[in-house]
Amino acid sequence: MFRYKKSIPVSYERQGYIYFTSLLYRELPEGAQRKILNLCLEAGGEYYQALFEFVTTDAGAQAVCLRHHLSPSVLERAVRRYYEAFPRKI
Repeated sequence: MFRYKKSIPVSYERQGYIYFTSLLYRELPEGAQRKILNLCLEAGGEYYQALFEFVTTDAGAQAVCLRHHLSPSVLERAVRRYYEAFPRKI
C-alpha cells in the first residue's frame, strides 16, 4: 500500500511513481531492472537485498527487517537514499 513519506524530500507524485515502478520490477525491461538493482546496491550497501525486497515486493518493513537482521532505522535510511537517487525515467 502506497503511503507518502514526509521524511523523504521527494514530492507525493514522484514518490508514487517510484513506489509503483519499483513494484512492477518483474514486468520492466531488462535495462530498467538493472537500474533498480544497481540503485539498491548503491543505496542499500551491505543491506541491498533487504532494500530490494522492500521496494520490489509488498513485504512490510517489519518482516523485511526480521528476515534480513537489520533495524527499521537502517532500512528507512536506505529507502530514503533510494527515493532521492531514483532516476527521472526508468
